Amino acid sequence: MSESRIPHTNSESRAPKLLGDFGEGLVTYALIRKGFEVACVDHVGADLIAQKESHRIAVSVKTRLYRSLSIETRGTVIETSHIEKLERFAAPFALEPVFTHAVCIADDKVIHLFMLRVVDIRKYLDKVVHGFRLRFSSEHLTKTIQLPYVDYSSWSNESIGSKLFGIEPESQNFTQEE
Repeated sequence: MSESRIPHTNSESRAPKLLGDFGEGLVTYALIRKGFEVACVDHVGADLIAQKESHRIAVSVKTRLYRSLSIETRGTVIETSHIEKLERFAAPFALEPVFTHAVCIADDKVIHLFMLRVVDIRKYLDKVVHGFRLRFSSEHLTKTIQLPYVDYSSWSNESIGSKLFGIEPESQNFTQEE
């Protein structure tokens, strides 16, 4: 079997890294739309720094994809260790630490983006064992996005075709001939 025909295992997939890069791009886009200048920093604790007038922030980006027919709970725990790393990065540069969570939900064809200042996470979110709970399930979403300390953006009606180059999924065979 040629190397091009060996299926990739999950441990070989770059999908998590690429999804994370997508989330950083999405947050960058949202911040630019809000009038910020943005720079990627790729550092322990922070992914982006941004400034709008005198408002300077350090941003940690987390991204999650809920695949079709997923039965996973729609919510996340913002881990205390992530918040602490972000605060350690932000302090020497006098930046306000901001946590962002991009949530892609395939079944709903929607991408949710939540941005919260760390000070508000610590003050308002429910404390759980390893951090703070952010709820965005269908029964909590409306309430969550109406909270005054949650900055919310969304992109909906995603349309990704099932065909690839005009070929139906069940007949797709893209292996190279030897």
